[in-house]
Amino acid sequence: GERRKDKLTFVAGALRMDQMPPEGLPEVCFCGRSNVGKSSLINAVTLSTTVRSSDKPGMTQQFNFYQLPRRLMVVDLPGYGFAFANPHKM
Repeated sequence: GERRKDKLTFVAGALRMDQMPPEGLPEVCFCGRSNVGKSSLINAVTLSTTVRSSDKPGMTQQFNFYQLPRRLMVVDLPGYGFAFANPHKM
């Protein structure tokens, strides 16, 4: 038979603590310098194309929460260091 593939789904984007989804599942966060491939790594590890990635540094500007159903919450964090982002929004 064919194995069912769990699908990574976007849950929430949070700029503030009160915007974060409720706790429940274990969380794994990906953090690091800008433009090192955090979003691409999440897609590779989860066999997904759900997480948007870019060649332009600083595109992730909030905490982005994704869920592997009934298993895990994956969080893509903004990078630090070089970025084209507006410093007042960081």
